[in-house]
Amino acid sequence: MSQDIDRIIARHLGGNATPEEQGLLHAWLAESEQNRTFFAAIVSDAKPDTEQAWKKVERHMLQSASVQRPRTAAWKFALRYAAAVALLAGAATLVWIKLGSDEPLQQAWTVAESKSEAHTYTLHDSTSVSLNKGSRLSCIGDYGSGKRELQLEGEAFFEVAASSSGQLVVRAEETLIRDVGTAFNVQAYPESSSVTVFVQRGEVQFYDEASSGLTLKAGETGIFDRRTKTFSRSQTDVNAASYATKVFVFKDKPLSEVVALIGRVYSARIDVDSSAAAVKTISVTFDNESLEEILEVIGETMHLQVAQSANGYVLKQ
Repeated sequence: MSQDIDRIIARHLGGNATPEEQGLLHAWLAESEQNRTFFAAIVSDAKPDTEQAWKKVERHMLQSASVQRPRTAAWKFALRYAAAVALLAGAATLVWIKLGSDEPLQQAWTVAESKSEAHTYTLHDSTSVSLNKGSRLSCIGDYGSGKRELQLEGEAFFEVAASSSGQLVVRAEETLIRDVGTAFNVQAYPESSSVTVFVQRGEVQFYDEASSGLTLKAGETGIFDRRTKTFSRSQTDVNAASYATKVFVFKDKPLSEVVALIGRVYSARIDVDSSAAAVKTISVTFDNESLEEILEVIGETMHLQVAQSANGYVLKQ
């Protein structure tokens, strides 16, 4: 681990780290305050100057005695490139957040981010997190050292592992979701007027600083209205976590609605060239199948031909 951490940091700063590398970085940060201080020194106070960024990173690499580092020219080039990419992208992996009106600022470390497509990550406590596109996950303070707190921006599906460090708490906008041994989905995009929690398995407490909120059990969905600051129960969307599980259940749904959801999950454009076919309903279930297999089944069921188009796929009579 110590021989690879610099490479992982460089890839993380450049936005190229794999989910496995993100997990290793998260575990390394959780190991000690020394590791977190070293990492913070690299990424903090960055200025839009590639050469200065490289000198700063190299200086910290040379000064730290806790990690064994390669000294190859290729490594220097890779890290210099990562620093440039990080600066151009405006990357920031360490932030300070205020958890409550009476609480001091705390460090939050970005451990995973999905931009154009969903990704699944495994945290060092074996909790699995599937981030939908346009989402970011951060750990708060010493994650795993007596507590497990995460900050979510966007949408994520959590499969929580049991831990001696206690229950997992996810902070999403103004709300908190406390796990009681479960799998659940949280949708909390900053531009949205609500936070939605769907429980697939187990039970969660969905609340905020001002109220006890709701206790949600398997199959239930709760919504927090950010304008009125109120919690309510809602009809459950069985496909709420399809982006993470690739499981779809459609019952008498218009074809246009079906292909729209599948297209979003698989990041593909799917058109129906007939308005009559688009409004016809379909009942079908898919379980972790490829996009091509799904379209083939839909085509056979609806008596439509599947063809590739310049923009993706088209279903035509």
